[in-house]
Amino acid sequence: MSIMSKNNPSSTLASFATLKSLCDEKKYQSPYQILREFIRYIVITEHLYSFSTAEMNSLLQKHFGFTIPEAVIRSSLKHTEGISLEDKIYSVTMNAIEEDSVFEEKRNEATAYESCIIHQLSEFIFEKTGKRMSDGELIEELALFLTDYSPLQQDYSPLHHTEYTDFIGEFILKNEKDAGIQEGLNRIREGSILYMGLCYNMGETGSIKTPLSLYLGTEILFSLAGYNGQIHQQFANDFFEQVRMANSGGQKKIFLHYFSEIKEEIDDFFDNASDIVEGRKKQLYSKPAMIAITNGCKTSAEVAIKKSDFYHMLKSSFGITEDECKDYYDEIHFSSNLESLEYNTEESCKKAELALKLISHINKLREGVQCRNDIDSRHIIITNAGITLHISKEQSEIIKDESNLDCICGFAISLDRITSLLWYKLGNGFSKKKFPSNVNALLKARVVLSSSIAKNAEKEYTEVKKQYEAGIISMDKVAARIITLRHKPNLPEELKGDDIDESMDFSPEYLSRYEEQYKNTQSALEEKTKLIKSMEEDSARKLAEKEEKIVSQEAVIRGKEDENTILRNKLLEYQRIEEEKNKRRKLIKNILLFVWSIMWKILIIIVGTVIIVALQSKFGWNFTPVLFVVDAAGLAWAILSSIIKAKNKYLTKNEKDNIS
Repeated sequence: MSIMSKNNPSSTLASFATLKSLCDEKKYQSPYQILREFIRYIVITEHLYSFSTAEMNSLLQKHFGFTIPEAVIRSSLKHTEGISLEDKIYSVTMNAIEEDSVFEEKRNEATAYESCIIHQLSEFIFEKTGKRMSDGELIEELALFLTDYSPLQQDYSPLHHTEYTDFIGEFILKNEKDAGIQEGLNRIREGSILYMGLCYNMGETGSIKTPLSLYLGTEILFSLAGYNGQIHQQFANDFFEQVRMANSGGQKKIFLHYFSEIKEEIDDFFDNASDIVEGRKKQLYSKPAMIAITNGCKTSAEVAIKKSDFYHMLKSSFGITEDECKDYYDEIHFSSNLESLEYNTEESCKKAELALKLISHINKLREGVQCRNDIDSRHIIITNAGITLHISKEQSEIIKDESNLDCICGFAISLDRITSLLWYKLGNGFSKKKFPSNVNALLKARVVLSSSIAKNAEKEYTEVKKQYEAGIISMDKVAARIITLRHKPNLPEELKGDDIDESMDFSPEYLSRYEEQYKNTQSALEEKTKLIKSMEEDSARKLAEKEEKIVSQEAVIRGKEDENTILRNKLLEYQRIEEEKNKRRKLIKNILLFVWSIMWKILIIIVGTVIIVALQSKFGWNFTPVLFVVDAAGLAWAILSSIIKAKNKYLTKNEKDNIS
């Protein structure tokens, strides 16, 4: 359900702006005092004579789009004239409640501004798309763009990108010289930080109480080094400034690290840069960080020096070190492991796997303990990588549902958000200190649009390669299109409102139009000739690598075949030896059986003879010699037949087995 209705002209954006305007007033010294004015307005408007914190929470959402923890509401209502608490119910003495003229004035100004900006944005999007959006839809989209906050979901959606995100960015950039629009948008963004502080119940500001380890993503580390352009470096420096302020009290509270997996990612990036510099790899379309690293380098040794300088800078200038924990897969962490989940993301499978691994590392470092807010989480990832932020949010929701918790913090947050949280936590919200630069709406628009251009250019480049490999377009056209893509601005600071339409245009008509233009300019012809030569060299290199790989694979196969032959011969020899051993064992067994088959008969005869002699001696019996002769002959024949039978059964059969 939308927080906006026809009977309710106020909304989240106006509420954020009101928060900021009241914060600028000297009469308010804390966020609790300001929230009290919002509550006082609701009490008067709704004619409330009693209410609970749960009811007030619902009314704050209805009127202002706020979802405030009940503990914050209770803190705000302490010592409020005209409102008393008894048995968990607040009673109101209406004649003691006075309207605040300043609040009413600021709220009306914010509502009027919001109405104006929404109208202008609506017209802009209609011109672009031919579609009319409702005010509620536009407020939702603008709130997501400016603050990452969704009024409909009552939650933060980091790096949320919709079909209207780019249009909003273009609108802001086209109006970069309109001071009124820019000031109003910044007021909303600044107010959203104050609101975020309220949501986190950060009444106790001024210092960080719990030690906090922040694990930085590759893009953040590159931004600190300036590889991603001036604006990204400015955002990264603002973040580090908050960390420096948090650690300035004598006892270090915030520690900066990067996981070993991030180091591997960085090392691979520099290795690719070395391959490009040495000509082992052609980079037809490069990311800003790759351009920054390879520029000025003629050999891989110079890239290696840049890499060494990069790691030295992280440690010496920013105190950022590699994570020392190496036993994430030890048995003690089994209960906190999260890596059993499967993500079917073919395109970014490796990125998803890495993201989940790092998130699992964080859960292990936390020992599976869940926290309510990021500042108290003890360990958290700082990244602008969308896949990591998405999986972090997804996993947090799973744990929250399984554990039946009302609120838990994520495993990763964006650079903007941690900067804002630290800025607020350190007590800057109600001071006259300047907000961090990431709050500036115009800079946010440039970053968003720059990211969109990069994604579209990469997508188009991939498509051009596919068409060329399929024989659909010629190398001449491929070169022209790649040149067009190269000429697109790839850093936020390069974007200008006057030519943003052209920068955002990736239509076939645009690409074709520039193909024709490039045909008629000498510099473009030279660039295209150079690019075609580079592409041919790249194709030749890839073909040589493919052939080398085939030869290598054939050698490996031959080697495997030789190994298999040796193993097969060894196996046959082993089988022969085993068979001989078995035959010997069988022969010995048969000889023993043969001997036993004779011996037991002889034993019977001996025993029988002994018995007869004993009987004859005892009873005086007298057997005639003839009987003895007959018995002896019978016994001899019996023994002889047994010997022949046993020999045939055990020895002759064994000889045949040996022959066979």
